[in-house]
Amino acid sequence: MTPGGGAALPALLLALLLPACAESPNAQPDGPATETGGEVIQVVDAMGDTVRLEGTPSRVVSLVPSATLTLDALGVRSRLVGRTDYDTVAWARTLPSVGGGLEPNLEDLVALTPDLVIRFGGDQDPVTPRRLDELGIPHAAVRPDAVADVFRSIRMVGTLVGEEVRADSLARHLEARLDSLRRARSGGPSPRVAYLLGGEPPWVAGPGTYIHELVELVGGTNVFADLDDLYASVSLEEFLVREIDVVVTHGAHELEGRLPGDLPIREVGGALELPGPWVVEAAHELDRAVHGGPPGSRR
Repeated sequence: MTPGGGAALPALLLALLLPACAESPNAQPDGPATETGGEVIQVVDAMGDTVRLEGTPSRVVSLVPSATLTLDALGVRSRLVGRTDYDTVAWARTLPSVGGGLEPNLEDLVALTPDLVIRFGGDQDPVTPRRLDELGIPHAAVRPDAVADVFRSIRMVGTLVGEEVRADSLARHLEARLDSLRRARSGGPSPRVAYLLGGEPPWVAGPGTYIHELVELVGGTNVFADLDDLYASVSLEEFLVREIDVVVTHGAHELEGRLPGDLPIREVGGALELPGPWVVEAAHELDRAVHGGPPGSRR
């Protein structure tokens, strides 16, 4: 489904956030169900499907920018042979692109002879997983809907590429750093925050999203937590009727003169829209935007 209906979400944000806007499966495993014995690697992916690999993959195509970053964080960047147009980190741009994360160019993808494809989990692109099945190319889905899903995805990807111990260590390290930031903001002021993703009319982060959870983690209150959708477009009038202390966005310059009143607009980097191993950097960027200072500051 298209999140929230109405106006189209910008293409980049659509590619990054569609997993979080998809209809959730009936059951999401708490972590990757794994079976590693001899040359067999087996996991249950984010859509509840069993993925079985006969050996550690050496040629991986990533259709999810956050998964691309995860492979790098796990020290297996050299195994990545293909990426999407939305993988914008400098090292990834040297690799061939297969187009979008949804409905990629299958001819280009197959030409890369992958032994594993990491893809979005959801119903928006039924063709790609079906064709991969027909071609006998293993694929695994990730769905970074929430913060906990980030750690599930890291652990699952780590298991798939034979770096289970390193992935668990990375996830634990990131979890500990987020807990530290959460404690630093506990009991402090709770600014009312609107996170804008862009678009016309503007799209905002609603309840149950990765961004919503990070807003709360740094001590803020998401003013759009009452929406029916995870992400939705809202009218500019909403910014008049809701009490908002700060508007946070990745592209502040795009909002100049568009929002009503004198709402403060603070910009954060793109890490916040890449739910992966950059989650701590994203949280700290958001913290500075929400509070205007380091943890513990009362400005």
